[in-house]
Parts: sequence; structure tokens; C-alpha cells
Amino acid sequence: MTGTILERVKEMTRQALEREAEKLLDLSAVKTRISDAAGNGFTHITVAPEKAVDVSQTVAAKATAEALRAEGFGVEWEKRQHPDGRTSQALVVRWTL
Repeated sequence: MTGTILERVKEMTRQALEREAEKLLDLSAVKTRISDAAGNGFTHITVAPEKAVDVSQTVAAKATAEALRAEGFGVEWEKRQHPDGRTSQALVVRWTL
């Protein structure tokens, strides 16, 4: 094996966060949620991980956020506090009439 245990653990964490972001922030799925929300009269959606993890810095999250911005949506990350004291970041997507 190469690398230290710390390097391996960091890489495992990065990979786990990427997998979570790929599932949670799939662009097609987010667009479906946007359409569903709009159809019910809403002007924003919030996409938050179930687990207290921060996927906001992943490749998948950045790509989805950038694609939505390019289409004119407002995109921001909102800090969420979990009951156990840990925090995560939720993607908030907004549009105006």
C-alpha cells in the first residue's frame, strides 16, 4: 500500500462525498424537482443531504450549481444544523417571476 493512513482516509472521504453529491445533485433530478416545485407555485427548492455531510465542494455539486446559474437560476449554499451538532450544506435554487 502506498500513502499514509491519513492520505487514504482523506481520499475515502472525498470519494464518499462525490458519490453522495452525484446521487443528490444529479442535474436532471434537480431540474425535475424545480419543475415540480414551480408547478405547485413555489419559487425555490432546497436540496439537502440526509446525512450531516458537506457536498458543496465536490465536483458534482460545483457542476450542477454552475449549470443552473448558466440557465439563470439563483444558487446558494445554506448551512444546516443537525440534532447531533454536526452541520451540512443544502443547495437552495431560486427563480423569480
